[in-house]
Amino acid sequence: MSATRPFAVPWFALATLLVAGVGVWLLAPILTPFLAGALLAYIFDPLVDRLEARGLSRTTGTVVVIVLAGLAVFGLLLVALPLFQGQFVELSQRIPAAIELIQTRFLPWLAQTFGIAVDPNLDALKTWLTDKAAQNGADWLPTLQTGALAAVGILANLLLIPVVMFYLLRDWDVMVDRVAALTPRPWLAAVTRIARAMDAVVGEFLRGQLSVMLALSVYYVLALWLAGLDYALPIGLLTGVLSFVPFLGFGLGMLLALLVALLQFADWTGVAWVAGIYLGGQLLESYVFTPRLVGERVGLHPVAVIFALAAFGQVFGFVGVLLAVPLAAILLVALRELRGVYTASAFYSGGYNAASFHAPDPAMAPPLLESHITSLPLVHRGKVRDIYAVGDDRLLIVTTDRLSAFDVVMPTPIPGKGAVLTKVSAFWFDRLKTIVPNQALDIEPESVVADNERDQVAGRAIVVRKLKALPVEAIVRGYLVGSGWKEYLASQSVCGIALPPGLRQADRLPEPIFTPSTKAAVGAHDENISFEATAALIGVELAAQVRDVSLALYKAAAEYALTRGIIIADTKFEFGLDAAGRLVWIDEALTPDSSRFWPADQYRPGSNPPSFDKQFVRDWLEASGWNKQPPGPALPPEIVARTAEKYGEAMTRLLAAD
Repeated sequence: MSATRPFAVPWFALATLLVAGVGVWLLAPILTPFLAGALLAYIFDPLVDRLEARGLSRTTGTVVVIVLAGLAVFGLLLVALPLFQGQFVELSQRIPAAIELIQTRFLPWLAQTFGIAVDPNLDALKTWLTDKAAQNGADWLPTLQTGALAAVGILANLLLIPVVMFYLLRDWDVMVDRVAALTPRPWLAAVTRIARAMDAVVGEFLRGQLSVMLALSVYYVLALWLAGLDYALPIGLLTGVLSFVPFLGFGLGMLLALLVALLQFADWTGVAWVAGIYLGGQLLESYVFTPRLVGERVGLHPVAVIFALAAFGQVFGFVGVLLAVPLAAILLVALRELRGVYTASAFYSGGYNAASFHAPDPAMAPPLLESHITSLPLVHRGKVRDIYAVGDDRLLIVTTDRLSAFDVVMPTPIPGKGAVLTKVSAFWFDRLKTIVPNQALDIEPESVVADNERDQVAGRAIVVRKLKALPVEAIVRGYLVGSGWKEYLASQSVCGIALPPGLRQADRLPEPIFTPSTKAAVGAHDENISFEATAALIGVELAAQVRDVSLALYKAAAEYALTRGIIIADTKFEFGLDAAGRLVWIDEALTPDSSRFWPADQYRPGSNPPSFDKQFVRDWLEASGWNKQPPGPALPPEIVARTAEKYGEAMTRLLAAD
């Protein structure tokens, strides 16, 4: 019987996006008010959450936010419309002078320069328009009706936006919870991680787009003012604000600015300056502001932003232009996930997995208390592992036979322990790679050391990517035992997480819990910390991702191990970040050293079950009277032998063929 493998969520996410894209394409003509309402609901949801936290009901908070937003828009219109109206009334009064200018200066210049003679007869034009109106009045009626219907449609859409916004904003958290509740449990961690990444990307897009609008508004106002244009302020602001729709702000603003320039300036120099300002603004928007302020925020290359604007506009029309960059950013997250699946695949790595790792027989290999690799620089000597640099971007991790208990390294090695830990880690890294990528590389450790040092790495070392390790250990507890049991007896909680009353020692918890700790140096003690303290160390979003991934890894591993007769009571994970800021599983993976393994057939709640891991050593140390301060005492031969035997049995059970 094999464990259920987590679904390849990135592929599912990509398929979902493709289906959604087809839906947008089919429904584009009616989607604008719904998309606008959904976007506004997404933007204002954090504000409603804050009002809800202050005691307002969700409905009341939603109404308050919509009313305030409406009042803000109304107030802006009250301020802006008189300004625009006053200036454009003055502009309209210049039209007769502009017509005279065209007749007296532009048309003669055109005839003199290019030989093009134009003699407009305004009276004849008026007569022609009157005749056409009388002759084709019946034909114009449907057009007028269509125009009226279009106006009604626009008004209906404008009224529909706040209605859609209200219902979505009121039920936003409920909808999110329902989606999470319907998500298959093996996918939950990956779906949550991807959703958070997409949320962060879209948030960066919105902030970036606001930055673009502000930058363009400042540019056009200042540039038009320096050029001496009379209506620089309203035209520049209009151009910048409408730039959220690509080319709309540019096109409308340039049309108004050129019209004003033609009426204002006595020669073509001023008109040319205005045209140059808008050409420069379009270049800045397309190649500097949008790629830098939007594209770089969401991780899109400038060329990708430009292509997205053109491609989505071509396929989906106006709605596609509105959604171009946010959809491209969301697609980017899905592609990043697919890249992680690909780089973790056997196809990419050439088949790196636990089966390809051949550890020597622990009984035959002499114990290694400390490695001495002189062909590579030593980076760090930890409690169990010695780490060496392989170039600038890789590391060689040698797992020795040292044993650490109560954060103190024992002076007595456990024969074969390093080989067991290495092969078990390789097995888990391969089995759970769809949940989170790991740092392992398919490089033979013997190939990076000197010939006379190969015996120190054979079967007990691995070459990995060099990553930035997080300063916390991610501990997941599925059963109440060890320090968690002691804390529960004192406070009915573990690491600040309240637990049901009446639990016994070794009882299974209702749900696994995440109880992180600090990473102590050799000889120091790890300290349990709360999730809030973890968030303070590494950030809220990263802490949540570490928690969700850790719980998903534990659940998948515990389910599989149970089919092999092993209960994983608790375990410890460590993570790092790659150059792109992506979370990566590092160090070791669900080994008898980092986990508490119990034989399922001997498990009895109410007492501490026998162990496959180093619990033999822990129990002996507890009974020995040792004060748990370095140096540790020498271990008796029988404890060493029984511990080595249990390590080997755990490996045999876990790696046995299905």
